[in-house]
Amino acid sequence: MKIKDAAYQDGLKRTNTEFNGVKVRIYSPPSAARSSSKVPGLVFIHGGGWVLGIDANDQVASHLAKQLGAVVVSVDYRLAPEHVFPAAYDDSVAATKFFLKNAEKYNVDSSRIGITGDSAGGNLAAAVTLTLAKEKGLPKLKTQALLYPCLQAIDFNTPSYINHGQVNTLSKDLMVSFWLWYLNNDLSFKQVFEANNHTSDQLKKSQYAGYMDPQMVDVTQVKKENIKFPEIPNIATILDPRFAPLMADDADLEGLAPTYVMTCEYDVLKDDGVMYATRLQKAGVRVEHDYYEHGYHGFINLFDVYELAGTAMQNWLAYLKKNL
Repeated sequence: MKIKDAAYQDGLKRTNTEFNGVKVRIYSPPSAARSSSKVPGLVFIHGGGWVLGIDANDQVASHLAKQLGAVVVSVDYRLAPEHVFPAAYDDSVAATKFFLKNAEKYNVDSSRIGITGDSAGGNLAAAVTLTLAKEKGLPKLKTQALLYPCLQAIDFNTPSYINHGQVNTLSKDLMVSFWLWYLNNDLSFKQVFEANNHTSDQLKKSQYAGYMDPQMVDVTQVKKENIKFPEIPNIATILDPRFAPLMADDADLEGLAPTYVMTCEYDVLKDDGVMYATRLQKAGVRVEHDYYEHGYHGFINLFDVYELAGTAMQNWLAYLKKNL
């Protein structure tokens, strides 16, 4: 989205700095600096297929900080295809851990820090949440809020990919390209992925396929190291929950922070979000799921000019106000 002017920045202190060697942008509203008590914090991880930079979501991050009265830290992670997985993931984990450990420096209550992200940022936010849930001696994330996240790379023929794969806001062709840029920067495998020929019959009958389809019967439990794949660089990574959070085992979902998931009708990723929300609920996690009929991928960036996106923004903010 091309930003018309910088009026949305008015009243905000915006600071480009580094957390543990990772570039971040801190958004601090005046109310946070003046507050006699500590304020909430929010880690924001921007979308853009792991290849687009932080500036595209600058207005959204600014709006979150102002409306929440919270200190928002936007992670300027290393981008694909120059930096393939796990660069963006590693940066997101490192920056989030630094914020949790050093919250007091920013007048932030470390027990009231959440994490949010859209699209590829939702992927990274979910991956960070899974990872930090196992960390000892670290304040726990208060909540995770995932906007139309991309969460799996084993099935590009889900109903939402089939029904909305030609939608120009995010086509199947482009989403597969994003995954490949992040995985190994080799687009020669695009047609193989689009046809689901990057997996195997063994994988399609395994618990990993079952994670996507709770109705599957005769699921075969297999160990990752025993799964056979075609000859594709880094292909086994598609089963790594740091890369594809929907591949997390059931036990790893238990005890995660309360979760918000936003999905849209016209979005190849709709089913990813629905499947994750369903699995989290079954694991006992408190989940709120907002689904927008007629919504489309990326529409939150138009919250100030498109009525449905404005409604979605208000609902996202209402959830965060209640859960931070």
